Amino acid sequence: MNVNRLPVPPRFDLALSALLIVAGQSEVWLNEQISPKGPVAVCEFVIAAAVAWRRAAPLSAIAVAGVGSVAEAANGVDMSLPAIPLLSAVILVYTLVSYVPLRRAMFGTALMFVWITAQVIAAHQDFGHFVFGAGFIIGAWLLGRTVRVRTDQAIAAQAREDSLRRAQEERSRRVVAEERGRIARELHDVIAHAVSVMLVQAGGAQQVLRQDPDRAEAAMDAVLTTGRQAITELARLLGVMREDGDEIGLAPQPSLAELPRLIADARAAGLPVQLEVSGVAQSLPVGVELAIYRIVQESLTNVRKHAGSRATARVALAYGPGDVVAEVTNTAGDTQRETFIRGTGNGLVGMRERVAACGGTLAVEHEPGGEFTVRARLPVETTS
Repeated sequence: MNVNRLPVPPRFDLALSALLIVAGQSEVWLNEQISPKGPVAVCEFVIAAAVAWRRAAPLSAIAVAGVGSVAEAANGVDMSLPAIPLLSAVILVYTLVSYVPLRRAMFGTALMFVWITAQVIAAHQDFGHFVFGAGFIIGAWLLGRTVRVRTDQAIAAQAREDSLRRAQEERSRRVVAEERGRIARELHDVIAHAVSVMLVQAGGAQQVLRQDPDRAEAAMDAVLTTGRQAITELARLLGVMREDGDEIGLAPQPSLAELPRLIADARAAGLPVQLEVSGVAQSLPVGVELAIYRIVQESLTNVRKHAGSRATARVALAYGPGDVVAEVTNTAGDTQRETFIRGTGNGLVGMRERVAACGGTLAVEHEPGGEFTVRARLPVETTS
């Protein structure tokens, strides 16, 4: 058996109603001009109590408060004396327009005007009293409508912002996944190449083991060094590998030896590029070389796309005792930063993934109207 239960009002509305009840009863029993005391006190209680349901059941609250007000007027009370009926009417119409859809709010407002009209007639008052009450109702209606419109606009703006943020996060996740898959495939090729070299070196060592032990020892040292590098690259591969059903090939991956050709291609495409190398050049892990190459490649590509026809670029490679720093600087315009970060493609997201896979750090520096710099610092483990 289903029983329709009256909605439970919020605590604030209950407190507001209680305050109005106390004020109304005080007004009735302390004001000698208000009589008869008993019936008016009951009407005031009904009117103030209805305010508790201003949000839980707004139309019902207006109907109940209206009945109480008309009954109070019918008892011969001068409606200019008690303040609770008018104050309750203003609160109810404001709440109605602020929280209820417009069609129901219009119906409730019409009900409110019926309330005022019946109250004026029951109290035998003139049209001026109707205009006075209607002015308060219209003012409360306009205020409530303004609040409702601005609230709806704020909610819609927040919803759009949330949608844009989710779309941006989804795009970032997709870019990260694509770049990790690409890095994984490249590192797979590096490991496959290293293992192939190890097999060739081990086979050569086996053939010359008895005739030339020194050459065999040198070959096994090379196997040991290559094996260590392969283990390092394998750890990076496991760190970035995600589910990927693409077939992985065995194509050779670019290294720093091909960096001059990459810069020459950029120059041929119309971008003036300088290459600077400092420090003592050393043998780097294949994965680190690949990461540097890809970072330089991505940076120069973005310079050509977004920095304008007058841009120039400088590629700096600095070898340190325990790391190597790759830096690409260009004289981009102010718009390149947003285009570079938010544009399509891998951009900074892909670069950060590559640098993180090698245990390094990536920094981006931008001066308005000046230089735009991408700096990657990659650790290098020295092998004995």
